[in-house]
Amino acid sequence: MEIINKLTNNRISLEEVDLLNKQADDARKSDNSLSLALSKEAISAAQLLGYTKGLAKAYLNAGISCRLSSNFEAAIEYYEEALKLNRSIEDKQNESRTLNAIANVYYNLSNYKKAIEFYDESIFVLQIIGDLKFEAAVLTNRGLSYQQFGDLRAALNNYLESLSIYRSLSLPVHYALYNNLGIVYLETGSYNESLKYFVEALKKTHAEKNIIDESYTLANLGRTYIYMEDYANAITYLTEALIIMKKFGDKQAETQVFSNLGKAYMKMRCYPEAVKYFNRALKYYKEISDTSSVSHTLCELGELYFEINDFKTSKEYFIDGLGLSRQIDDIVNEVRTNTGLAKLYVKFQDGEKASGYLVKAEELAKSRNAYKELSKISKIYSDYYSSSGKRNEARESLEKHYEYLKKIINLEEENKINAIMLGHLSINDNTKDLMTNYLNEKKFELTGSNVH
Repeated sequence: MEIINKLTNNRISLEEVDLLNKQADDARKSDNSLSLALSKEAISAAQLLGYTKGLAKAYLNAGISCRLSSNFEAAIEYYEEALKLNRSIEDKQNESRTLNAIANVYYNLSNYKKAIEFYDESIFVLQIIGDLKFEAAVLTNRGLSYQQFGDLRAALNNYLESLSIYRSLSLPVHYALYNNLGIVYLETGSYNESLKYFVEALKKTHAEKNIIDESYTLANLGRTYIYMEDYANAITYLTEALIIMKKFGDKQAETQVFSNLGKAYMKMRCYPEAVKYFNRALKYYKEISDTSSVSHTLCELGELYFEINDFKTSKEYFIDGLGLSRQIDDIVNEVRTNTGLAKLYVKFQDGEKASGYLVKAEELAKSRNAYKELSKISKIYSDYYSSSGKRNEARESLEKHYEYLKKIINLEEENKINAIMLGHLSINDNTKDLMTNYLNEKKFELTGSNVH
C-alpha cells in the first residue's frame, strides 16, 4: 500500500524499485503469486521513473513468475521486453540471464531445439564477460534439454563441463545438477544411483527452503519408484509433490504429476484410475497450450489401450499423437508414436506397415543419438522377425538392441561423471532411512529443475 501511495504521489525512488525487485526475487521461492505482484509494482514504478535497468529486471522477474505458473505466453512477452531493454543499455550480465530464461520457457514447452539455441546464445554472452559461475548453471540447463531430446551423450558432456567449472571455482554444486544427473541414471536403468542424486537434491532444496524446486525433486523420486516397480512409494512421493504444486500454482508440473500417476496406476494394472489421470493430464496440457505434452499423453493412452487389447482405440490415440507431433515438428514424440504404431502392426503380423513406422522412427532417433529409443526399435524388429520365423534377422536385431543398451551404460563411464561427483557428494546407502525421516518431517510441517 505504501508503494502504491508513493506511485500516486510521484515520490518513488530508484532504490525502492531495486528493493521491490529484490523482494520479488526472494518471494519466488515460497510465494510465486506475491513475487508476480511485486514485479508488477516494480514495472509501474520503473516506467514512471524511466529507470531502464530496474524495468528490465522487473520484466525478467515477472516472466519467471509467469513461467512458474505455466503462463508461457505472458512469460515470453515479459522476457522479450527485458531482453530489448538489457541490449539497449548493453547490460550483458542481465542479457545472459534473460536468454537463459527464454530458453527455459521453450524447454517447458518441449521445444528442445529452440531451447538449446537460446542456451547457446546465453553461454556466448557469458563467455564474453567471463561469468563462469552462471555459465555452469546454463550448461546444466542445456544438458537437460539435450537429455529430454534423447541425446544423452551431449547431455553428459554439458554436465561434465558444468561440474568442471564448479570444481575449478571451488563452489558447491547446484541442486539442479543433482536432479538432472538423477534423471540420467534413471534413463540408464541405474535406479539406486538415481535415488542417491535425487536425495542429495532434496536435501539441498529443503535446506534452502526452495519449496517449488523441492516439489520437482519429490516428483522425480516418485517417477524413479515407478521404474523400480515400487508403486506405493511412487504414489506417496508424487502425491507429496502435488500438494506443493497445487499450493504454488505450478500448473504444468502438477499436470506432469497427473501423467506420472497415470503411469503408476497403468503399471499396477489399475486401468480405470490410469485413464482418469491421463485424461486429466490431457485436459490441463491443452489448457496451458503444451502441445508437445498433449502428443506425449496421446501416446501414453495408446500404450494403455494396447495393454488392455483395445487395439482400435489404441490406434486412434497413436494416430492422433503422430499427426500432432508432425504438425509441431516434435521429433521426440514422433519417434514414440511411430514406435507405438509399429508395435501395434507387429501384433497383427502386418510387416509392411510395421516396417514403415520403424524405419521412420529409427531415422529420427539416429539423428539425435537417442540410444534408448534405438534399443526399443531394435527390440521390436527382433520380435517381429522372431514371430515371422526369420531367426537370423531376429538375432541380428536383438544384438543391435543390446549394443545400444551397452552404449547407454557406457556413457556415464566415458564422461567420468561419478568420479567427479564423489568429490561433492557423500554417497549414503541409507536412502530409505533418509526418505522416511524426510517424509515424517514434511507431514509434521505441512499436512525436475531448471536454474532460473
